[in-house]
Amino acid sequence: MTTERPEDQHPDGAHDELGHGHSVAAWAGVGIALVGFTILCLAVVFPSLVWGVIGSVVVLASLVASFALSKAGYGVKDASGKPVGLRRPSH
Repeated sequence: MTTERPEDQHPDGAHDELGHGHSVAAWAGVGIALVGFTILCLAVVFPSLVWGVIGSVVVLASLVASFALSKAGYGVKDASGKPVGLRRPSH
């Protein structure tokens, strides 16, 4: 039994792909955020307010970097090459 709606199924058996994470902007943001969270973890293990603040700034920088790269054209694009943004790609 599947929980997919009929409109999400394609005749060839492929699933409806939203394109989440398949862009330079997304991967750069995740990579920078992982570094930030690693710094935050170390700030907890070795108690340090300074490293906690640095880790928080790096995590926030990941959001800014992802947004900037997305606006620069490195975000998810639909089949026609237009940026997707917050809407679903049209097939």
